[in-house]
Order: sequence, then structure tokens, then C-alpha cells
Amino acid sequence: MKRAWRLPILLIIPALVVGAVVLQNRNASTATSTVRLNEMVPTASPDDALSSTWYCAAGSATGVTAGETAGFAEQSVVVSNASDADATGAVSVFTEKGDTTVKAVKVGAHSQTTVRVSDIVKAPWASALVEMSGGGITVVHELRGPVGRSVSACASTPSAKWYFPSGTTRAGTRNLMALFNPFPGEATVDFAFDTEDGARTPQQLQGMVVPGGRVVVVDVGAIVTLRERVSTIVTVRIGRVIAEQIQTSDGRANTEQGLTAVLGATVVSPIWTFPVATAASTTAREIVSLINTGDSDTEVQVEVQLDDPATNGSVEPFVVQVPSRRTAQIDLGSDPRIPKSVGRWLIVRSMNGAPIVAERSIGAARTATGGGFSFTMGVPIVATHWLGTIATTTESSASLISVANPSATETATVTISTHSKGSVLAVATAKTVRIGPGQRFVLNLASATTGKPDASLEIQSDQPVVVGQWVAFASPLEIATISDFPVLGSESLPVNVFTPDQAVAVTADVPSDDTVPESTTTSVAVTTTVAAAPTTVAGATTTTIR
Repeated sequence: MKRAWRLPILLIIPALVVGAVVLQNRNASTATSTVRLNEMVPTASPDDALSSTWYCAAGSATGVTAGETAGFAEQSVVVSNASDADATGAVSVFTEKGDTTVKAVKVGAHSQTTVRVSDIVKAPWASALVEMSGGGITVVHELRGPVGRSVSACASTPSAKWYFPSGTTRAGTRNLMALFNPFPGEATVDFAFDTEDGARTPQQLQGMVVPGGRVVVVDVGAIVTLRERVSTIVTVRIGRVIAEQIQTSDGRANTEQGLTAVLGATVVSPIWTFPVATAASTTAREIVSLINTGDSDTEVQVEVQLDDPATNGSVEPFVVQVPSRRTAQIDLGSDPRIPKSVGRWLIVRSMNGAPIVAERSIGAARTATGGGFSFTMGVPIVATHWLGTIATTTESSASLISVANPSATETATVTISTHSKGSVLAVATAKTVRIGPGQRFVLNLASATTGKPDASLEIQSDQPVVVGQWVAFASPLEIATISDFPVLGSESLPVNVFTPDQAVAVTADVPSDDTVPESTTTSVAVTTTVAAAPTTVAGATTTTIR
């Protein structure tokens, strides 16, 4: 009997091994070749969608906003509806202890509502799950604490990977990581940190359990102490979570003061864009942080795209070598090559296509006239349809929207509209704007949406573009760089991206009430020379990821 079974089993084993190898290769190929665009960045559902779901991971809910007992980052959730139909749903709040409280919410067509989380539950930390009927829904949350305020995107989907290239635990700062598990089953996560002194994988943060229906907040500064630079990678072994970083700085030693929150990046990409850089004439420190997750070294180029290059010229790209599984940081604010009086945006690219993640931090010491702190992830996709939850607020002193066209050859025709109090209205100065290759259009929302502090935004284009916002608050003095949301089905990966060494078509567009007239173009040679040998720019530093 044993001999009768031996031959079939010996034949089956090789077949199983071959099948496993084929399956493994197929899965590996799928993982590297298939990209789910809606999971690359938070994405809004189209108007005809049946429902919309958003996750806001980080925030406190004590109900106290001032004094010694004030919450670290009191959270309010802002829900905007850009569709023609009223939306109904609920905001479910989850605490560290596992308590869940639900509040019904209704948002009228082309309207907006704000929900203060502490009105639903009182807790040191709480996460919010927003579930609404229909599409056209976007959600951000505002955090307010003793040292500042932040407005940042909520997530439209959980993920098994979260990347945070920027961070610090130097004296006077706090670096917290909020992990929100909205599902019934528990999740298991691993943390990996990288600093100027090398990599760390603390034992207590390996296989850490995030129970279902809870938020867990990790004090990174208590584990990775007093480091100028700390990057973080959160890897989920089991389940999926939403990961958001809260960073504060108290302004000591003439450093920046403020509060900022940012969702981690969920993917790697060879190209990232930042449609909003530091505003013209500011003295803010601007740093681009990079992670190279690949097995090969890569040369990363940070390209500063100046507004009106026919007048302002160009900036030689910043180039830095980022070895395999290492991080790098480039301080743009300290480089005299960038004219401080000129507006700009950024393209970050891996020159050999290696997988990278790019994040930008902006910080300025708080003075009587300004200051603040803001972290922003780069944008790895482009889209023809975008929604912005907040156009401006009653407390903002400046609010700018930037629409950048990263194409090397195509001119984009863009329309910007606002949604407020049940109506949608095209912005008079942005009904039809043509944006040339490598250029951007910047609109002052504070003046364009006068009398509509609760307005949301809609941007439509005949060519893929990227969109971002810059908001400055008067009380307290603070800055926020808000991410806007591509609409599902309109997004794509960037291809044929503008490069600094090609001729730029400068479009002389003069907006009228309805359209931009036929434009005249002038070919302006904007050429830069990149050294044949890899160079590391001043201020760039690298550390190893293990």
C-alpha cells in the first residue's frame, strides 16, 4: 500500500512546487505592475456613487481648547458636498478604550457642515469615521492645540503601508503617530525609524497590536529621542489601518512654532509633485525629505518651477544621491539660487525610476507678522477633476489655490468653481484659464470667494493637472498646505512630465469675464546643466533604512 501511494505523491510534490513558484512570480509581477489609483492618494467618489467613506485618524476630543487642560489637538471634521443631492449619513467616533459613539449628519447639496468631535464624545484621543450617502463628498479635519492649528486631509481608504519621510524629535517638539483601526478584527503593525544616527526598529513596536474599533497613539519622541530628523515607516502585518502623524514645535531657539498633521503616503512612485511651495516673499524654511525603498541607488532631482519663467528665469535642479534603502533631505529655503520674491512649485523625480517617497515640510519662526509649521506629502498622480473641501475660512488671512500643469507638451484649460449654501458658481477670474506646459495658475481664494467662508472648491481641466492649497491663519499665526482630492475615474499616472532642459511655452493669458483669449506663445530656452557625475547638494543628508 505504501509503495502504491509513493509514486503519485512524488509526482504531486514537484507539481505543487512549480505551481507555488508560478503563483509567487505572478503575485510579484502583479504587485509591481498593477497600481490602484484610488489608493495612491485620498480620492473623492463621483457624484453618481452610492456612498462615500472617509477616515480621520488623529485628534483629541476633550472639549477644552485653552489652558493647561487643553486637548493636544482638538479635532473638528469638515464635510463638503459638491453634488446636486442632499447627503445623509453619520460620523462614528472611536476612542482609545474602544468606545464608539455615532452622530447622524446631513449635508445639503453644494453645502458644507462642521462636526466638532468633542460634541460627540469626550476622550483624550478619538478617530472619526464619516459615512455619507452619494458621491461628491470630501472630508478634512481641523486640529487646534496650544501651539497652533492644522487643516489636513482625511483618508478615503485604509492601507497596509504608510510612509512618513519627515519628522523630528528635537527639543521642544512632539512627534506622535495615530493608528486607527476601523474594523472589528485586530491589526498588527511594525514600526521602522530612520535618523541621522541610523535606523531603529524598537522591539516594543514590532508586532504591536491595534485592536479593532480603536485608535492607538504612539509617542515617537519617547522612543526615538532628541533627533533632528526622524522618518517613519509603518508596515501592517495583519489587517489594514489609517496612519496619521501629528507634529508640534514650541518655537524655542528661534525655530518654527506650530502644529501640523499629515496622512502618510501609501505608495512609492518615481515622480512626485508639490503644486504649492512656499509663498513668494516668505522666509519660511522649506525642506524636501526623501525615502528610497528600492534595492538600487537612485539620483533624485528636485526641480523648482518658477512662475513666469520668461521674466524670472529658471533654477538649476537640486540633485542628491539616495542610496538603496536610505533617506535624504534637501533644504531649499537656505539656498540662494531660489529667488525669494517669486512664486514656485516643485517636481521631484527619481532619475532611474527607482521607487521613492517625497514629503515637504515648511516652517518659520513665529513673529508678529507670520510663522507656522506644515508638512505635506507630494502628489504621485494627476487628474482632470479635483474637489477641495475648504476654499477659505473666516479666520484665514490668506488662501491660495494652485493648479499646476506637469505636462511637457500639452496646455491645460481649467475652470474653478465654488460650492456654497446650495449653489455652484464659476469663479469669475477662473472660468476658463489656460495653463502652459510646466506652468501653474494661482488664485487668491480670499478675494475670489468674498462672503463665502463655508465654500468648497471644484477644479475641472481638459488635461491632467495637480492641485494644492496654501492657507495662512491670523489667530494663531499659522500656515497650512491643504491637499485637494482627485475624483475617482479622472486620475492617472503622470507621463511625459515637463523637464527643466526643454523649451518652455510661455502663455500670455489675460483672463476675461468668460474665457481667456487666444494666447501668444514665445519659446524661451530654459536649460540647466546637471553634472555627469552624481552630486550631493549642500544641506542634503542621508541615513540608512534597515
